[in-house]
Amino acid sequence: MSLDVIPTVPIVLDVEASGFGPRSYPIEIGLALADETVFCRLVRPEPDWTHWDPAAELVHRITRDTLERRGVPACELADALNKRLAGLVVYSDGWANDYSWLALLFDAAERMQSFRVESLRTLLTESEAARWHETRNQVASELHFTRHRASADARLLQLTLLRVKYGEELGIGPRAAQLVDEMSALDMLNQAEYYRAAFGHCERPWLRERHASAIAAGGRVISEHFEHMLAGYVLLRPISTSEWQLVAVNLHSWYRGTGLYRRLLVRSVAHLVSHSAETLSSLVLPTFEPLIRLHERLGFRHVGSTHAMLRYEIAVADLARRLRLA
Repeated sequence: MSLDVIPTVPIVLDVEASGFGPRSYPIEIGLALADETVFCRLVRPEPDWTHWDPAAELVHRITRDTLERRGVPACELADALNKRLAGLVVYSDGWANDYSWLALLFDAAERMQSFRVESLRTLLTESEAARWHETRNQVASELHFTRHRASADARLLQLTLLRVKYGEELGIGPRAAQLVDEMSALDMLNQAEYYRAAFGHCERPWLRERHASAIAAGGRVISEHFEHMLAGYVLLRPISTSEWQLVAVNLHSWYRGTGLYRRLLVRSVAHLVSHSAETLSSLVLPTFEPLIRLHERLGFRHVGSTHAMLRYEIAVADLARRLRLA
């Protein structure tokens, strides 16, 4: 894929509800954001939101009691959505229902919605729309999507949109899907504790979705296998024609101290140089101390925070020089 046609990854919204009809209301809101992260919150029902469809519960598997205990009040959730999405357009495959459920949420919160919701169908040509359902099933099968929850559904829609518009050139494909499985297994082995400390959870489907979305957006995996086992990887993705992002890096504990980390990074720099990248950026969890130390050792500069994550940057030429000296 030529970097002068890097696609803008759309933000996709999905809303789970208590059922259908005029008395239904939102119970969970999920977003698949442009930077491969997801946002998901349960909604605490308002006192006059009493409708409940047992058939819908069989699909989303969220109980009314769970909403009462763990749901976010309407005003808090509306503020969080406005903060993340102010001035942006988000897309939904169930525009009519999702629009009305969001309107109900913002009305209960007594807030003005600062973003626009459009139908995902407006992004598709007739031929793309004709391939939509087949492509969606293919992506779901490759990534083992099983949860019918708002954030997972939003991510599936986002990846399907990228696949149907840009094909295997940008879709992850079966071979990449196998690599994503191996990467998520290695992450669970080495890094799950850091994600749990930051988010309170860490599951393989969530890790798979994170990596797959980066690959679907034009990302590249630099990896090494020994005896048919993934020993380590670096996941990069393009942000623009001159900037790439270090999405993830991991090394099996068996291969620490062997020089494999440096070899993966040297290969990564070679890839960046071959694609005329000038800057490499990275977002790191504040709790992820080993990765923070790696960034500092490599000469990355801390340049601020994005979505409660630390942002680092380094010139590709500077990283190449440091690796030659290491």
